[in-house]
Amino acid sequence: MIDPQLQSQLLLAFAGALMGALFGGFARWGGSHADRRLRLTLDLYSEFHSPKFNHIRILAHEALERAGKMPRAYEASAGEPREAIASVVHFWEKTALLASEGALDMRLLKRFLGQYAKWWRPLLCEGEAKSDPEWGRTLTDISWLFDRIERGEGRR
Repeated sequence: MIDPQLQSQLLLAFAGALMGALFGGFARWGGSHADRRLRLTLDLYSEFHSPKFNHIRILAHEALERAGKMPRAYEASAGEPREAIASVVHFWEKTALLASEGALDMRLLKRFLGQYAKWWRPLLCEGEAKSDPEWGRTLTDISWLFDRIERGEGRR
């Protein structure tokens, strides 16, 4: 049999090692979570400013200026302009859903995309847009994102 004092010391050593592993794991997870938020935010910024998406944004803006705000402009457009509008809406919807899950660094998102959010809001989210049966939920999510970016807030 093991000496009770040695057994006690072994149990304490094991408990200490377990606690150290748990605290180390939590610290590492917290740091990696922040790193993932930063990486995802930077990836969205890069996507938004890529040459391909810049072209899409220009086409969408022209279609929205020509045909009116969402969702009317989407219905009135065809071909590449229609797809461009859908791509811009999809980008902002994806960003809104990621933000609502706490997956983005909202401080950086505001700095990187805040001025664009102010610019896209009237084209996408104002008027009857949020009550549209097809687009309403998506545009409501985007409007929520634009509100949070403006105020510098995060999750729902």
